Amino acid sequence: MLIQPLSNRNAIVTGGAKGIGRAIVRRLAQDGVNVAIVDIDSKGCDILAQEVEAVGAKVIAIRTDVTKMDEVKLMAEAVIRQFGSIDILVNNTGGSARDRASLFCESQESTWDYVFALNLKSLFNCSRAVINHMMERQFGKIVNLSSFVGLVGMRMWVDYAAAKAGVIGFTRALAKEAAPYGININAVAPGSTDSGGVSELDKDKFDVGKLVGLSGLGRLAKPEEIAAMVAFLASDDAAFITGQVFPVCGLANLGAY
Repeated sequence: MLIQPLSNRNAIVTGGAKGIGRAIVRRLAQDGVNVAIVDIDSKGCDILAQEVEAVGAKVIAIRTDVTKMDEVKLMAEAVIRQFGSIDILVNNTGGSARDRASLFCESQESTWDYVFALNLKSLFNCSRAVINHMMERQFGKIVNLSSFVGLVGMRMWVDYAAAKAGVIGFTRALAKEAAPYGININAVAPGSTDSGGVSELDKDKFDVGKLVGLSGLGRLAKPEEIAAMVAFLASDDAAFITGQVFPVCGLANLGAY
């Protein structure tokens, strides 16, 4: 009998209703993980939960605004009640300002507040809500989603680059605090991904063809390729890996273009 590598672990995936998060939920469920799908989109959560349940996985859907600590605390408590523990946290929630993106000299404070709340406040809230639980159990896996933009920067995305670079700094620093407690914390830095977000970009501001060209492989990443790296870092195969950042970007971090 084939034993699944993550069988019976319990995970939270934020921003899990669509895009990369959706692929992560599916991959973890496929690997035997009990998954809490956390997203502000309650309908999307419910639809995905039904889909995952149909293949025999144990899943719950919890509508949560992860930029609000009170909602995050209630979510974490609900997961522990239903699953018994939290073994894995995937901080996938994030995103750029999209239609509000601009050159820094034209940027607005409200846009920076939005981008930092989405990418960093959510990261703090969710990690803070589970870290003591993981420390008490002497076990845990936290995987944070950064971006290749946080590694190399990109014009018109100064706010997003700063936030995603912050995810990397957060990952490295917290990994040093958490390592003595048997907790692994790593980050994944995707390249431009065919997850729906690219198609939503303002075509007058962004050349989608150029985003594809950033990859030395000449294509966008597939959400499933990002999910595969997340699943690896959440598994026991990555037990001696912590505080690291893994670009899954087809050379974009090396200036392949």
